[in-house]
Amino acid sequence: MPRQDETSTRREIINLLRVVGPLTVGELGERLHITHVAVRRHLTSLERDGLVTSVQQRLPMGRPTRVYSLTEAADNLFPKKYSTLTVELLDFLHDTDPALVEAFFQRRREEMVARYGADVNADTLAGRVAQLAEIQQANGYLAQCEQDEDGALVLKEFNCPVHLASRRYPHACDHELAFFKTVLGTENIERLECIAHGGQCCRYRITP
Repeated sequence: MPRQDETSTRREIINLLRVVGPLTVGELGERLHITHVAVRRHLTSLERDGLVTSVQQRLPMGRPTRVYSLTEAADNLFPKKYSTLTVELLDFLHDTDPALVEAFFQRRREEMVARYGADVNADTLAGRVAQLAEIQQANGYLAQCEQDEDGALVLKEFNCPVHLASRRYPHACDHELAFFKTVLGTENIERLECIAHGGQCCRYRITP
């Protein structure tokens, strides 16, 4: 695990590249008051993590030098207010016409079925639940599936990317359940626990 001072310097480099733009090793060292060796060590680590990239730049005088900048992946390191914006948009729809909120989530569910339905195609229910868990995992839900002692399938999601919205608008949870029923091809799905209602995870029990 990196030491606190190393983590701090790493973050300072990221912030500088964000605010100032592409910089050389020398420019970073001058701004951070650290040696070129230390700068290169951090940049090597950041490149390995896919957060920084570099290109060779030819200067008017002297030898070409390498210039470092942030990758698109580094954008995820900076705070976003997407969840708050989503709730504000839903509030606007609700204030305009409450039926628009239901229409929004229904449209979202239909689009998810169209996007992922063909990927949930295993012959067995257990296979389809496993495929659904992979889809939800890829979408940031920290999903996993298992079998309980009674032989029923259990799908768990330990993160809810739409947590703020689902706390205010239960439509989100209702349409997730409807989405599961559609792609899994069974009505026998029971929600046992829900993050929006204070649960540790969203937990579904699924039977044929």
